[in-house]
Amino acid sequence: MDWTNDVEELETVVVTGAKGSLGGTVCEGFLQAGIDVVGVDIAVDGSGLVEDSEADGLYWRRLDATSPSEVEACVSEIEAEVGPIDGLVNCAGGFRWAKADDISDEDIDFLMGANLKSALLLVREVLGGMKERDFGRIVLISSKSTLQPGTGEGTYAATKSGLNALTKSVADEVRQSDVNINAVLPSVIDTPANREEMSDQDFSRWVQREQLAEIIFRLMQSFGDPINGALIPVTGRM
Repeated sequence: MDWTNDVEELETVVVTGAKGSLGGTVCEGFLQAGIDVVGVDIAVDGSGLVEDSEADGLYWRRLDATSPSEVEACVSEIEAEVGPIDGLVNCAGGFRWAKADDISDEDIDFLMGANLKSALLLVREVLGGMKERDFGRIVLISSKSTLQPGTGEGTYAATKSGLNALTKSVADEVRQSDVNINAVLPSVIDTPANREEMSDQDFSRWVQREQLAEIIFRLMQSFGDPINGALIPVTGRM
């Protein structure tokens, strides 16, 4: 793919869940396009904003995205040291399979925090600056399960469905400005973790993370200018 940035205003993008397989792939794509990337993840070592020693334009920041104070401090630090946040790709999230009458309190808290609360906090902190500058691009990672959840996916799909509602509502808020928010709804993404967890499946039918990263990138380019509030299923051959 030709990772060419054709949007002059898109200079700095924050990618959450950046240590994960999808998040890492998204980071690589935006860096190839010459865009500064801040990868945030709870798995990042150390504290404060750290410039990557090997990749130009790449910064790392540890973040517990379920903590309001940490999200606020993280966004403030990025804007002070790197620049205004022009784009947000929220790859942070998680999955737990459990039937509705058997899911644990811990799994409910995890799914609510990782999938929904983190997105609410991040959007809240970056959106004001985007509105003020009259430019911004946000992509949230929802799930195909929100369209027709199967057995054991109820709580997971409920938290991801919150992202769909958030996408639609914020899109209505910003429809008079050059700020777009969209969500992609993938089925199973081809990652090492998913291959290990579901080793008996046909991996060729899954969504390739490079393809999903390309869709996310295109939504932030001029191609995506007229796309706002879209919930885009990305289901591979499933």
